[in-house]
Amino acid sequence: MRSAKATILARLKKHLGDAGKVPFSAEPAAVPQKLDRAQNVDRFIRLLRENRAHVVPIKRDDIARVVKNQLQQRGVGQLMGAGHWLVSLEELEDEIAFSTFYSTIDGHKEALFNSVPAAITGSHCGIASTGSIVLWPDAAEPRSLSLVPPLHIVVVEQNAIYNDFGDLIKSQCWSRQLPSNVVLISGPSKTADIQQTLAYGAHGPRELVVLLVE
Repeated sequence: MRSAKATILARLKKHLGDAGKVPFSAEPAAVPQKLDRAQNVDRFIRLLRENRAHVVPIKRDDIARVVKNQLQQRGVGQLMGAGHWLVSLEELEDEIAFSTFYSTIDGHKEALFNSVPAAITGSHCGIASTGSIVLWPDAAEPRSLSLVPPLHIVVVEQNAIYNDFGDLIKSQCWSRQLPSNVVLISGPSKTADIQQTLAYGAHGPRELVVLLVE
């Protein structure tokens, strides 16, 4: 009598048929097309919007005004972020209740998980070919800051958008300086695990607002 392992392998071989006899092709895969900066920015925006992210191209001096507008549109009156963002948004102090991370999330966890509706973070860079934003979490901007609040506002620099992931790691020499945690996001959190019904916000922010700084 054959073992269960042998039976499973025999069935697999039967279903494979002649699939394993296809001759190997040594022809290299097509090299992804390199786009110029403007094309990369356009593709980055398009893919993010297709993934239901809200992208707002802005000038640096408009960050505070646009943040205020985005929060007001959603009826949000509290924003959490690292200390350096409070300097950029200090003109909103009379209108927005700020919470601040300093060096760690210690002392802020209860507010973060129970009462903070929105958070703002910076980003490391963007990837045009997938419409992805690269976060490089640290003590000031931990992963929780972009993961827990229902609304995540992230600032991305246009001049930090790379063609693809390979271009990014090569240009920045990641083999020499790889952090312990790199996060790639391409839109708000979504899942279809439950009855194959697409739902947003199950494992992270329901909304992603990308402030794309010229």
